[in-house]
Amino acid sequence: MLHFNLLLNRVGCCILISDEFFPRLRSGYNEEDIILSTAYFYAALAAGIAAVVVFLVLRVKYGGLKGLYSKAIASFLFLLTALSAAAVNPGHEVYAGLIVFGLVLGLSGDIWLDLKWIYEKDMEKFLNAGFIAFMIGHVFYIGAIYKFAGNWSVLTAVLPIIISVVVAIGNVIVSEKLLKLKFGKFRTIVGVYTFFLFMTFAVSAVAMLNNSFAKQWILMSAGGLLFAFSDAVLSTMYCKEGGNPKANIIINHVSYYAAQFVIASSVLFIK
Repeated sequence: MLHFNLLLNRVGCCILISDEFFPRLRSGYNEEDIILSTAYFYAALAAGIAAVVVFLVLRVKYGGLKGLYSKAIASFLFLLTALSAAAVNPGHEVYAGLIVFGLVLGLSGDIWLDLKWIYEKDMEKFLNAGFIAFMIGHVFYIGAIYKFAGNWSVLTAVLPIIISVVVAIGNVIVSEKLLKLKFGKFRTIVGVYTFFLFMTFAVSAVAMLNNSFAKQWILMSAGGLLFAFSDAVLSTMYCKEGGNPKANIIINHVSYYAAQFVIASSVLFIK
């Protein structure tokens, strides 16, 4: 586990550095800060895209620790994108904080899921840890949407929950019966995770419709949909024989990182 501890130390150092980059999160704001923070935002976004490309090359070609380290860097950059967006759009620290916590859990989930390929004897533990990290991350996303979208009625607040329950149950049944996926002992956690995964999209879609297609909810809806698509591909990779070709690896990760960067960017437009 030495490699894992070293990785966490590096990520921790990056988070401390980001605190130095964005003093506006702790003190006053001025126009010069906003210009600088905007530059940081676009730099983080561009660096993130480049890092994802590098990660995919290393993941497909080598895997192992090279893939893990490059993935952690790419995932840290969607966190940095959200932090820089918060600096550009001050006064919305609670929303930004909820999104950042969700992204931190996404980063940790990425590490857990890749560790299962390196320490195969502990594969089940790492897979469960990844499921739980991402699931709690979605709880933060959902909480942010419910708290800040506004214009909720009993119907619009409850409807995403009902739809997500139906989708979660239907996903397990259809995936196993028609798509021949083998969830095995992970059947229950897949169903629970699917509920929270689809809730992110369903709640943000309702928020978008309730709030005249506000940009932040368009971005959250797009991010939620991309996340769901990414995990659908991931399910075939994990649970179907022959479901892990290079094309699926690329499609899964491109859609996943697009989802997280889009969700991070919603912080820029929250009002």
